[in-house]
Amino acid sequence: MEKTRRVIVIMFSIIYLILIILRVNIPRVLYIFLGAILLVNQAIDEWNKYLQTKKKFYLVIPIISVIILIFVIFQCVITEGFVKFHT
Repeated sequence: MEKTRRVIVIMFSIIYLILIILRVNIPRVLYIFLGAILLVNQAIDEWNKYLQTKKKFYLVIPIISVIILIFVIFQCVITEGFVKFHT
């Protein structure tokens, strides 16, 4: 399972770097999706380190990544017009 996750993340990382370097005009949601995959991968790695060492320092990245993902999803919902607020 670990190797499969690493291979998938490597593929998404390469795609992400190519899109950024070539400045391809794609929807912002795709950039967010690719970035979220990288962030979740890092959070999983840090969580595994925490389980092995029991040092609370390794919980910083998973907690921050959850906060960032919630914020990004909230921003996408508002800016993409999925939710309309009546004023």
